Amino acid sequence: MKAWFETLDPRERRMLIIGAALLGVMLFYVLVWEPLEHGVETLRKSNAEQQAQLQWMQQAVAEVKRLRGSSGRSAQLAKGQSLLAAIDRAARANQLGDALKRVQPDGSERARVWLENASFDKIMRWVDSLQRQQGVRVVSSVFEAREEKGRVDARLVFESGGGA
Repeated sequence: MKAWFETLDPRERRMLIIGAALLGVMLFYVLVWEPLEHGVETLRKSNAEQQAQLQWMQQAVAEVKRLRGSSGRSAQLAKGQSLLAAIDRAARANQLGDALKRVQPDGSERARVWLENASFDKIMRWVDSLQRQQGVRVVSSVFEAREEKGRVDARLVFESGGGA
């Protein structure tokens, strides 16, 4: 290849060197610079989206803190009142007495509850009243839809405000 290059006219060699240099610059641009530039632009857009999402989350956290403060965060079970009794009383007050099939203690701070063929809307009002008035929160829940619209079977685990 070197021998062939040496046989070329000096003008042809110069043209070939310039062409090779231009080809090298073009390859560098297409294979290195353009992908880097595209990656930087993608990261800039992603960063802007992440910043907007962070700002939204910070506002949501402030709103949650504000709502927790106004919803009676200090609500707790009345002194000497058992978690099981509070759950049962609130279920009956929310017209879930017939659907309430079983309430079982799960340690000193938790209770497991089974409901059958209950109104989903009434369950949500019941859970809300327990949380707001008694400081009892749902740790886990499983809902299974029934054939009748708006009716569910539910398994819930509640925890009193004294829990972690």
